Amino acid sequence: MTLQIIEREGKRVLMTSQIAEAFGADTKTVNRNFQRNQERFVQGLHFYALTGEALKHFKGERQNDATLKFASNLYLWTEEGALILAKSLNNDKAWQAYNLLVNQYFQMTKQLAQAPSANELSYDPERFMALEQRVKEIELQLQLVTLHTGEQKRLQKAISERVYELCDVKARRPAYFSELYRAIKKRYHVDSYRDVPQCQLQDTLLFVQNWGGIQT
Repeated sequence: MTLQIIEREGKRVLMTSQIAEAFGADTKTVNRNFQRNQERFVQGLHFYALTGEALKHFKGERQNDATLKFASNLYLWTEEGALILAKSLNNDKAWQAYNLLVNQYFQMTKQLAQAPSANELSYDPERFMALEQRVKEIELQLQLVTLHTGEQKRLQKAISERVYELCDVKARRPAYFSELYRAIKKRYHVDSYRDVPQCQLQDTLLFVQNWGGIQT
């Protein structure tokens, strides 16, 4: 599929409908995933929100696009935002995009490690700084990625094992489950265990393993 190139503030961007089409999903699913994790996205870095005159002007440039006719607001997604959205879709195409991001990160960190010193004639400070900034941006993207379905199940299993280990009275286990889930949300500042950052999964599993139970 060939995507129409759109630019915003010097960056290439995609509409939500384009992301949905590119990754084999529907627009409602993409929007729902964004709403669930909205606090993880930074306007200007991951997306641009168009309303009012900006949206009117955007529509005017695309009068043949029927999907825009009744839109009261519109999100335009940068490369960074599109990749994070793709990861939340948890399908094959989304995983391919996420893997490309991870590979890009490790390739860039390797280039930084092998970069020549300032004393060498081939040293290009502007290129080095641009590469370093890109690595930081990708690090931020990776930190924002939440647990996929398999990791959520892994965490659920660890929670169940810990509760059953601590409490052998069936009637009391719901309270233990509730308290442990509450402790996870408080520790990682999330609304649900599903929103735990992927980069903190191992720390979360260790936290669950060492959780001491309901304090009396």
